Amino acid sequence: MAVVLLIGNWSVAQQKKNVRQEQKAFFKALNYAESDDYEKAISAFSNLVKTSPTFTEAYLHLGLCYLNTNKGAESAIPALQTGLSQLSADDQATPLGHDFMMALGEAYQVSLKPDSAILVYNVLLTKVDNADLDFKAQIEQEINNCRNAKVFLANPVQLTITNLGEAVNSRYDDHSPLVNVYEDVLLFTSRRPEAKLPELADGQFPEKVYVSANEKAHWEKAKLLNVFFKNPVHESGVSLSPDGNSLFIYRSDNDGKSIYVSYLEKGEWTEPVKLPYPINTPADETHASLSGDRSTLFFTSDREGGYGGLDIYMCKKDAYGRWGEARNLGSSINTRFDEETSMIHADGRTLYFASEGHNSMGRLDVFYAQMNSDSTWSLPVNLGYPINTPDDDFFFLPSLDKSHAYYASSRFDDNYGGSDIYKVEFDAAFEGELAVIEGQVSSADMKRGPIRLMVTRMTDRQLVGDYRPDEQSGKYTMFLETGHEYSIEQMAINQPMGESVITVEPEMAYQKEPKVYSFSEIQMTPPLKRVIVAKTLSEQNIAAVAAIEADIKHIEYTPYFTLQVLALKRRPLFASLYLKGLDVDDIRTIKCKDGYTRYLYGAYIDYPTAKRTQKRIQQSGKFDDSFVRRLSEVEALQLK
Repeated sequence: MAVVLLIGNWSVAQQKKNVRQEQKAFFKALNYAESDDYEKAISAFSNLVKTSPTFTEAYLHLGLCYLNTNKGAESAIPALQTGLSQLSADDQATPLGHDFMMALGEAYQVSLKPDSAILVYNVLLTKVDNADLDFKAQIEQEINNCRNAKVFLANPVQLTITNLGEAVNSRYDDHSPLVNVYEDVLLFTSRRPEAKLPELADGQFPEKVYVSANEKAHWEKAKLLNVFFKNPVHESGVSLSPDGNSLFIYRSDNDGKSIYVSYLEKGEWTEPVKLPYPINTPADETHASLSGDRSTLFFTSDREGGYGGLDIYMCKKDAYGRWGEARNLGSSINTRFDEETSMIHADGRTLYFASEGHNSMGRLDVFYAQMNSDSTWSLPVNLGYPINTPDDDFFFLPSLDKSHAYYASSRFDDNYGGSDIYKVEFDAAFEGELAVIEGQVSSADMKRGPIRLMVTRMTDRQLVGDYRPDEQSGKYTMFLETGHEYSIEQMAINQPMGESVITVEPEMAYQKEPKVYSFSEIQMTPPLKRVIVAKTLSEQNIAAVAAIEADIKHIEYTPYFTLQVLALKRRPLFASLYLKGLDVDDIRTIKCKDGYTRYLYGAYIDYPTAKRTQKRIQQSGKFDDSFVRRLSEVEALQLK
């Protein structure tokens, strides 16, 4: 009897020792995972489930670690299935069971198996308390993402994907590719070792910005930008102005996450400076992109008053070059989920961005939307598979003619390790629509104050650009649609200085064999000389009758112009306060089919009269976003 008791006591002691060893190994593996060193965590959890195959929770964390690595979703599935099978039906209705099924559903999604993911999520719905509405809504959202994925997977976009090679990519994470419109310089962010950068807990190094030049159609060996040697912290490039002279970076500072800008001066990048309020705030600002005319900044922020998570905002410069009020892009773009990496194309109206909402396949997908003539936005379009997947896809930089793009991914077999930078070429035929026109304002004119170049398309009298020349050199780069005539009005603050006219022919489009035009090459000085032809009396009578008939027809069909001063999705109570200062009798409110209410001011028989009124009301400082448009365009949108 004593021998039996001795053996029993030894067995209990051994079990306690084993439990202590398991717990020690579990927490060691967990520390690796919490430090983002997923390779060591996977090794530790794998060893643990081999020695302790009934340690259920270890399978969950092993699966989650796989999901946090490149190409790890397939390996996560068997680990999660094994752990889930060890739970009873009652245990599957506990938080541990919920975590297992959510992770398994995600693993199926990322592995491009949406039908299997839907089955798991439907089972999970039966295990969740009906009172837990938020969790049920989260599961339903994932089911919708799976349904979206099925559509995109069945209709893949035809494209060619090429790795930029070892001169650019490394065995570490390389991402966020940035090129100027000429595509002769590439800047990107990398976590490779360099100089005295410290190795971090995850086995990689702080994010820094690198540069590579394109020589004879080949990218040269990438080098660290000298300006980023100083700080051993993360500094990531987020966008490059189309002319290649302004680099926006993301940094963490005492205010949280903020946007900084560095300028290219005499071939060297300056020390980054923090962008002012209202761009940076005590909230997090994570991304910014400057329009081709350098007058509008699109950026992301999670400040109060948004639709949820990170939203996309825009700021415009005023006549003095100061940033105006930050405006949320509205519910057409922003959702209750995160929106990120907003990139405005050089055409000034196509916005590329990432979102977890809309018809995403899961996590972040890349979308594009186009700005309408009244500054509202079209519905976002998902770029489809294989650009998007159920994993995070969030940095997409299109070329000037939109025939190809630069993109970072870890999903392809030819990567060097971590994420690599690729060139994506679309199989569909693209034709260039934009011409690149460079010019320079004289030093004498630059001394008169902040210069603006107001570009108006003559065919529809639409203001298409508010270009701001470089404050130091006076240089500017315009991106204009071909096939149109443009009026270029140079202004110092709000004072007109002169006007020129240019015609941008279709053959001037910037394509695979790029051609950049000098403003002086295509400039014409208005007005053009009128040609007078002698006519007989009979011909004069006929011409006079025709002229009278034309005048009558012109009066009947005059395309009256108006000023749109405001467009809102929901009519606010403070609209009357915003419109204060305008003649009440000339204000017209129109509810439109697209859900917007548009506030118009006046009706004018010609464009110049409307333009003069616009300049007059803008002197109050409140109506910088007003613009001239045809009255018939708004009336066509009106709800009957």
